[in-house]
Amino acid sequence: MATTDEDLNLARGQTAPTRESGGMKKMVLIAVAVLVLALGAGAAAYFFLSGDAQPAPAAAGADAAPAATEPDPEAEPIYLALSPAFIANFEQGSRTRYLQVELQAMSYDQGVVDRLESNMPAVRNDLILLFSAQDYPSLSTVEGKEALRKQVLETINKAIRATGTPRVNDVFFTGFVMQ
Repeated sequence: MATTDEDLNLARGQTAPTRESGGMKKMVLIAVAVLVLALGAGAAAYFFLSGDAQPAPAAAGADAAPAATEPDPEAEPIYLALSPAFIANFEQGSRTRYLQVELQAMSYDQGVVDRLESNMPAVRNDLILLFSAQDYPSLSTVEGKEALRKQVLETINKAIRATGTPRVNDVFFTGFVMQ
């Protein structure tokens, strides 16, 4: 029967040499790998289930406009008074007429309100030009005032270069005097 070094060492009264902890190293590496995979899976699940993920663009380099989405129905509107009041004059026949308008702009996005404030000189300029181009008979009707309100909204969004969403969502006349 063949004897091994281990059998000879035991016969001499020596203890068996301990094996290197190669088996232990493998266990630690496996445990670390399992932990890393579990953390990665948890992070991926959180990312996809939290709703914070941004959808990938449909095609790279496409010039598609951003989709206009409705604001969150639970979001609080943010109002900004466009102060001081706008005063413009316009001609009606041989008479000079005056218009004084106080406005409030409304958005659901603080970034849009900040952009509106920082572009106020351009906004005010464009609105004064708009108000000066009006005629007295059309502004005397409710329909004329509503048409002007829509033009004001378009003018503001154009002046702050807001396309799609977010944008100024609405404007309100808080004072309207014609003379």
